[in-house]
Amino acid sequence: AAPEISDAEYDALKREMRALEKNAAQAVGDDRSGEWPIYRHRERMLSLEKAYTEAELRTFVEKVASKSGEVLWVVEPKYDGLAISVTYEGGKLVRAVTRGNGEEGDDVTANFWKIAGVPKELPTGAPEVVEVRGEIFMDYAEFARINAERAEAGEEVFAHPRNLAAGTVKSKDAGEVAKRRLSAVFYGLGAWEGAAKQPETQQALHALLKAWGLPGVERVTVVKTDEVWGAVETLGRGRAKLAYPTDGAVVKVDSRVIQDALGVSDEAPRWAVAFKYPPDRVTTRLKAITLQVGRTGVITPVAELEPVKIGGTTVARATLHNADEIARRDLRVGDYVFVEKAGEIIPAITGVDVERRGEGVAVFVFSEKCQVCDTGLVREGAVVRCPNGKCVAQVKRRIEFFATPAGVGIKGLGPALIERLVESGKIKGVADVYKLTREDVPERVLAEIERSRTAELERFLAGLGVGKKRAAELMAKQRDLRAMADELGEDARALVALGMNPQSLREKK
Repeated sequence: AAPEISDAEYDALKREMRALEKNAAQAVGDDRSGEWPIYRHRERMLSLEKAYTEAELRTFVEKVASKSGEVLWVVEPKYDGLAISVTYEGGKLVRAVTRGNGEEGDDVTANFWKIAGVPKELPTGAPEVVEVRGEIFMDYAEFARINAERAEAGEEVFAHPRNLAAGTVKSKDAGEVAKRRLSAVFYGLGAWEGAAKQPETQQALHALLKAWGLPGVERVTVVKTDEVWGAVETLGRGRAKLAYPTDGAVVKVDSRVIQDALGVSDEAPRWAVAFKYPPDRVTTRLKAITLQVGRTGVITPVAELEPVKIGGTTVARATLHNADEIARRDLRVGDYVFVEKAGEIIPAITGVDVERRGEGVAVFVFSEKCQVCDTGLVREGAVVRCPNGKCVAQVKRRIEFFATPAGVGIKGLGPALIERLVESGKIKGVADVYKLTREDVPERVLAEIERSRTAELERFLAGLGVGKKRAAELMAKQRDLRAMADELGEDARALVALGMNPQSLREKK
């Protein structure tokens, strides 16, 4: 779930594709990954027709009104997540399936069970079989928590809560799924089998879903045809205060009798439409592109911008990911660029205002040498790397990572203090942290360093940048850090030379 272009760019391409498809067979999206069991929906799971302007939305609702007379409409926030269909049989939750291609999707029941707030059983009186339709998403607070942890650990942060939610639902790592708090919301029906009476309106459906204990849509507005646009505008103005990501408003005919009469097309119901809000976008000048060196030597280009306000905050920097991203967008220092907030959180450059490009604006040339240690850079696919493990920038980042909660957890040993210690020559590698004295660092930091000596092997491995899978493989064969040191490199060997030899929790037990 790592898109390469913005939502707005994707929507524009999709609209162009559909214009080309008018005289050909229709095509729909497909979220099946090929890594999960496939399950066929009892009732087809449709998408929604989209409207991007006030005129398009008015045309849709007026067309429905001309066929059905005056109707009531329900306006709901369009949650920005992964569509899901959950089946209850005999009142018990038995299956959760993604939309897939509309006919069948990925059976992600194993991961869906970990989502809190979704009842495993429906109350007495529910139909014998029912498919409830909704969305899996991640709220802003959880997204911020996860990104804060990753930033502190020196890892790349996620760009959008929707992408993270979708990636988590499809993850094969049960531990990661359990640690990330996903949410669900329900707003529709698929198959319904049994004698229980179906709700007659969309309003009644919302009430029924909540009565069953399912998390429902928080904000539902009922309006007449000439009030639809006003309700959509009002919802749009209040989106910034919502605790969860939205990218539009869904407008539905309230009466299910009228819904049935209007029917469905190959892809979408004729009684509902999704209005997509335009992204917050500003234009500002690209002042410079700086190249940051990470702990593994990977070079990350960062755009330095003329400060500009977007979405209530001032933006002065934006990640450019890699050299290919710069080339693909033809970004040049001095350009005026379009900046959006991905998921209304992280600033991203989405394009260049080429018409404002000056004659002297040159193509950006990625440096051939590390700007910190002057070592020749190497390219590995889209990744550019400094191969010098002794590069001062890499040393700083490695020590920062080692000291984070994801590593051995040395409170107070932050970037500013590490910067001073490395620049003064007091530390040249991770092991040198354990040589520091009262003259070098405050007493409280020294106490934290001493405490970290007793951390388990798992924490040392994480701090040295060893991934969970690799760490598990090593600990299955070796008992302690000394036995692994040769495989782990210079930092590990230096720690062992100091007498550090933590054991795994498994060995201690």
